[in-house]
Amino acid sequence: MFANLPDKLPVRAQNLLALSEGMLASAKADDWEAVIEADAMRRPMIDQLIAEGAPNDAPPAEWMREFLEELQAINDQVVKLGEERKAEIRSDLGEIQTGSKAVKAYDPER
Repeated sequence: MFANLPDKLPVRAQNLLALSEGMLASAKADDWEAVIEADAMRRPMIDQLIAEGAPNDAPPAEWMREFLEELQAINDQVVKLGEERKAEIRSDLGEIQTGSKAVKAYDPER
């Protein structure tokens, strides 16, 4: 897995990682409603894990830093997939608008 992560992550971290990986799988499957739901569930989990991992404003352990970097990498992949899908939709809409203009040119009553 990761160089500085312990062999057994805390249960909350395991759950968070599993949810994040599920979110990425949903994005790859083009299930954006599931991505939104997973993201809403993840946010408080991340906050809680950070709060528990850094008591009294102590700096997080090395594994926590690396763990959060992995979550960020997953997020980056989800964002990239979302941007790609947005571009596809924008292109599809452009084609529809072009087709609609062509139809109107041949049939002004539409």
